Amino acid sequence: MQNRWSALVDKAAQVATTSSNKLADIVTKQTHRFTLTGLSRSGKSMLFTSILTMLKSRNDEGYVCLPLLRTLPPEDIIFTRIEPLEGFKPFPLTLSLEALANQEWPAPTDEAYGFKLIIRVQETHSVKRKLLPHTDVIFEFVDYPGEWLTDLPMLSKSYAQWSDTAWAQLSSGPQQYYAEEWKAFVNRFDFEVPPTRERIGELVECYTRYLKVAKSNGISMLQPGSFLLDTSEFDRFEHGFAPLPSSITSDISHPWFEVFNAHYQKFGKDWLSPIKEDVFKETEKQIILVDLFEGLNHSRQHLYQLKETLSHLADAFVYGKQSWFAKRLGKSPKIGKVAFVATKSDLLPAGEHDNLLALLEQITEGARAKFADKPIAFEHFLVSAIKVTDEGSTSQALRYQDKDLGYVEATFESVPTRLKDMESDAHFPVLNVAVPKDFKARILAGRGLDRLFQYLLTNEEQSDGKN
Repeated sequence: MQNRWSALVDKAAQVATTSSNKLADIVTKQTHRFTLTGLSRSGKSMLFTSILTMLKSRNDEGYVCLPLLRTLPPEDIIFTRIEPLEGFKPFPLTLSLEALANQEWPAPTDEAYGFKLIIRVQETHSVKRKLLPHTDVIFEFVDYPGEWLTDLPMLSKSYAQWSDTAWAQLSSGPQQYYAEEWKAFVNRFDFEVPPTRERIGELVECYTRYLKVAKSNGISMLQPGSFLLDTSEFDRFEHGFAPLPSSITSDISHPWFEVFNAHYQKFGKDWLSPIKEDVFKETEKQIILVDLFEGLNHSRQHLYQLKETLSHLADAFVYGKQSWFAKRLGKSPKIGKVAFVATKSDLLPAGEHDNLLALLEQITEGARAKFADKPIAFEHFLVSAIKVTDEGSTSQALRYQDKDLGYVEATFESVPTRLKDMESDAHFPVLNVAVPKDFKARILAGRGLDRLFQYLLTNEEQSDGKN
């Protein structure tokens, strides 16, 4: 009789445990959907590689990286699992690690990637653990080419508006130095001749050459950026367009305006609108990556242009904190939390990080002004996805391995905290760093990601400060 009673008790315990596990699976899921927003060359691919490598090492190998991530203590993690994100290709982690092993940096993002990172955390409270033994913290990451990002504002403009804006941009600021061939080509182009396929192709290809030259020289606001991607499914040879002189865009009956206006509308309807709907939907938290070194390496004008670009890009997203009731009704979420992140911070001595953070805050002023009247939390961070430098012989110096595999030291001047403090023709050399052979150890030694995750996972209300 006692054995039968023990068996019944054991069975009841198994049922209770199974039920509590199922209940935990249903009730205690915390899903965090992040969009990783970053212009071309901002370090998105390397950041994704580091995130996956760090979390995998933290779980599988017990390596104590991300030390300040209090929300997910290593001793409470039951398992970590990576799964595909529905509707997206998986991030090519293996290819990125193979590239690093061959001392090459991961390939730039050229299409949309997504993955789901599931971290199961055990309940530590003795009473709660009987009912809900674990919590699943789910990270959903979406990555996409920065060129798509710069194209999104085109959806709110007509072709004539975009064309006039494009001409104004390439005729001023740092762009003007790279657009000479394009402007000369347009000046001698005969727009009285009908727009045949061949002549359209000539115009589009010359404009695309300008885009490529400008991109290689650090210009960020280039449209259409999709023309720079060989993987783009939009056929610029068949449906391409370029900005036209205002003498043509002001005449809606002009044959060249008619054809480019039609191509522009097709670009928006068949290419940009689906991207915005499929890639940028259902996002509640946004990480905006900014490469300040690209601008510092060129000129003050490049940094002002970067500031303008970020301001324009803020118009492409829907911001505003969503209520609990709206979420339950299944309404499309709004971005309620934003992290502005300056990447590659290991390229400066630690003593210069406060200056770099102050510069980041100024560069994001225009973007933050776009949601100043909305209940949005935002913060600024410095991150190094992989620590490629070591301390130098002085507080203003760093040691690193250059492209010739020599171990050299560089000494730095102070980084300006305000754009007005930077001389117009000044530029700060950026270290030409090679991929270290001990790249995995240096990924695990990266800095800033723990603070970034801790901020994104907390439910604090509005904040604005340094981290």
